[in-house]
Amino acid sequence: SMKWFQINTNHFRILYPTGFEKEALRVANTFEHIREPEAASLEVTPKKISIVLHSQSATSNGFVTLAPRRSEFFAMPPQNYNFIGNNDWLTLLSSHEYRHIVQFQKSKVGFNKAIYFLFGQLAQAGMAFVAVPQWFWEGDAVATETAFTHSGRGRIPEFDLLLRTNFLEGKKFSYNKQYLRSYKHNVPDHYVLGYHMVSYLRKKTGNPDVWSEITRRAWSYPFIPFTFSSAIKKEAGLYVTDLYKEMAKDVKQEWEEEQKAIDLTPFEKINQRSSKTYTDYSYPQQLSDGSIVVLKAGIGDISQFVRISENGMENKLFVPGPLNDAGMLSADDDKLVWNEYRYDPRWQTRSYSVIRQLDIFEGKTKGITRGERYAAAAISPDGTKVATVETDKSYGIRLLVVDRVTGEVIKRFENANNSFISMPRWNSSGEKIVFIKMDSGNKSLVSCDYETGAIESLYEAGKENVGHPLLYDDYLFYNSPVSGIDNVYAINLSTRAHYQVTSSKYGAYNPAISDDGKTIFYNDQSGVGLDVVKIDFDPSQWKRLEEIKTHENLFSKVLAEQEGSPDLMENIPAKEFQTSRYHRAQGMINPHTWGPYTTSSFNTLDIGISSRDVLSTTVIDLGYRYDAIEKNGFWRADFSYQGFYPIIDAGVSFGNRSGDENYTLNNVRNTINFDWKETKLEVGLRIPLVTTHSKYSSSVSLGNYVGITRVTDFKNNVDGAGRFLQVDTLGNGFFFSTYLDNGQLLFNRANLDVTHLLRRSRRDINSKWGQVLSIDYLNTPFQASDFKGELFSALAILYFPGIMNHHSFWGYGGYQRTFFSQRSNSYLFRNQMPSPRGHSILRLQDYYIVTGNYTLPLWYPDIAIGPLLNIQRIRANAFFDYAYGERPNFSGVGSSVIKRTYTSMGGELKMDFNVMRLLQQFNIGVRYSYPIETQSPTFEVIIGNIGF
Repeated sequence: SMKWFQINTNHFRILYPTGFEKEALRVANTFEHIREPEAASLEVTPKKISIVLHSQSATSNGFVTLAPRRSEFFAMPPQNYNFIGNNDWLTLLSSHEYRHIVQFQKSKVGFNKAIYFLFGQLAQAGMAFVAVPQWFWEGDAVATETAFTHSGRGRIPEFDLLLRTNFLEGKKFSYNKQYLRSYKHNVPDHYVLGYHMVSYLRKKTGNPDVWSEITRRAWSYPFIPFTFSSAIKKEAGLYVTDLYKEMAKDVKQEWEEEQKAIDLTPFEKINQRSSKTYTDYSYPQQLSDGSIVVLKAGIGDISQFVRISENGMENKLFVPGPLNDAGMLSADDDKLVWNEYRYDPRWQTRSYSVIRQLDIFEGKTKGITRGERYAAAAISPDGTKVATVETDKSYGIRLLVVDRVTGEVIKRFENANNSFISMPRWNSSGEKIVFIKMDSGNKSLVSCDYETGAIESLYEAGKENVGHPLLYDDYLFYNSPVSGIDNVYAINLSTRAHYQVTSSKYGAYNPAISDDGKTIFYNDQSGVGLDVVKIDFDPSQWKRLEEIKTHENLFSKVLAEQEGSPDLMENIPAKEFQTSRYHRAQGMINPHTWGPYTTSSFNTLDIGISSRDVLSTTVIDLGYRYDAIEKNGFWRADFSYQGFYPIIDAGVSFGNRSGDENYTLNNVRNTINFDWKETKLEVGLRIPLVTTHSKYSSSVSLGNYVGITRVTDFKNNVDGAGRFLQVDTLGNGFFFSTYLDNGQLLFNRANLDVTHLLRRSRRDINSKWGQVLSIDYLNTPFQASDFKGELFSALAILYFPGIMNHHSFWGYGGYQRTFFSQRSNSYLFRNQMPSPRGHSILRLQDYYIVTGNYTLPLWYPDIAIGPLLNIQRIRANAFFDYAYGERPNFSGVGSSVIKRTYTSMGGELKMDFNVMRLLQQFNIGVRYSYPIETQSPTFEVIIGNIGF
């Protein structure tokens, strides 16, 4: 139902919805302005590309992708100052994502260019990611935003906080572990590693174009393993692992030199730690009983609110839903408020950011608002109001105050220049709200009088990336990286004296003042995460700002000098471009991938062409599919239109089919082969819904499809006739009714899938709590059908916590009923139920299965076998399976019902690993199954959950 518009420049097409024209024009000007400077060091100029601007999403993100080639921006600016820095959000996205556009264009070179012409964009992207590690893609983009803006992530100390902490704590991780991550230690992501690797080599060689030649070599020969490392060797004399070691040694030495000048602030740590597992205790807020509430999260814990008593004991309060991290928490009157995402059930690019609250001592939670785009939440000292920041669908930003009980807007403060506003917080009396204001990349800390709306500038910070302001009596506290390390600072507003309050080894954040004004709580970074610490509120112990020695970022100056345009984003033109309506129909046909490809099952090979429009509304797939198991193929055409509330799917196929089945007749094992021609048409509707609104990730999918399958020329290799029926000396019949025979099958297929899974920490193998339900119903309700059949199946999976952390007890239970008949027109739909492990089971009319599993991690080895294999985790699973079923006995011999029981037990040993230094993780293992009825144990190799 949305109306879309477009701006066509010489090199970009900007697509945007109604009401977003002003920002779309700014984005168009930004892209044209940065097009050549940001592409220069990779020595390539991209061809015209579409940029899709989403104004209805509350998430802060952007990406560039192929299949089809496009970039998408989600235009909700983040509140966290350590992410956005001093940049306008759309400007920062333009700088970072445009570099990805350049990278993809650069990857169309040499053999990879031939890959594109032969197979299209999907193959080009796949080979591009195989040839060049993802740390380069993101690290190079971060280096670009750092060079061309005054506040890219490379200039923000918090960005490399974890890397710096690990290095200075003596954690000597290998290149494989640093890039591919770990379950044992907390390792920064590939953005951080990549920025330091990319920037270090540029600094070492003094050549801004050094990565242009390296990537050209790698993308020219993507099929040769480790060409990227060899290209680095040729350009810089170092293989990639040696480059990492040299970079790590160099930056560690610089950080150690910086440490020598630090006179650390003594503090008292509040939280206790029972293990060395990396865990953050963030955003401390004091409660009326003197305890502290924080947000706890780590590699072994999902985000949760905990209360820390004065003696350091920890009490879990509540696990929130999907957090919109504003870089702050707010508690007062023993109420805690925060922001969570809420999602439109159907449309993935429409979401909301709402305010929720927790009554800490009563344990009750409620939503204060719903359906809004509010980021940040600060509760007033009397607990009656909440200050927040609204970003509307036109990129308009306002400071609001809402009623804590009703959620109604009490006050809306004017923002004539549409300045970026972030991180509001009330002063101790509730008379003022202090917040960060940013215009044209310059920040100021300002206060707003609640009654009059009068704005007062408290500190003009300029390009200094200040954050987390706190106004207490006559002091303004805030975070700043001015010394090169994040610390807490303060200004005496009466005397204008400026102080450094904390001096931290790695970083200090998030100041809070006790109710009696005698204590300052804040976060201090340690080797195992952020701690909650406290110091006395004693200005005599603070250091005057003039005494602070500043340190420049490791690489930002070099990068800016090499690029030569440090002020590029400060003089973006305001050229007017013509705008026009964009109709979905004009871009509906958009081929992006062609030629042969295989699916994840590896059993089929397709040759065809795929199309998807840039708004992801229409998907078309045409081609020929060869089935390696049947050794036959067929033509097919699939269509999906996703612009309506229900998705419309349609598919047609025609070609040759074949199959075979084994049977035993008079104690002799035989095989019968079937061949036929098949034409199939299927049309249906499905509605995928996101129902997440808590700590559980939830979804519901409904679908119904109607189809017709017409079979001709059906024959077998025994008698040349249709379906084969033969009776042995005991009167047992063999009737292969899984095959259609000549005629047509008109069928209806309905399905319901429901998931409700607790979010997992990095170490969790399964959800601690969760439910999955899948129901399928297939039948032949139409009179025109030559065949009759019916199948109902229901499968439920349940997850429970195990005895220890990251252990999981889980299992599934299912029931399936299949229509059985002696009539020649009966048809058996494909089985939907899993079998007990280790058993090969008979097809049954009524079938029940129950299983139990216990899964646990055994070892986090972090072992690399050269560049070929990197083993991250060994895990085990013990299982017990039970199944029972019945079916009619049509032979007339013995009982009228055939009954079968299948029971098995066993275990699985799996390995989570990376191959060829690819970031994608795989798992493989072995399974031992002991079928109790047959007592014939089996060993299988399992990939994922599939045994071979």
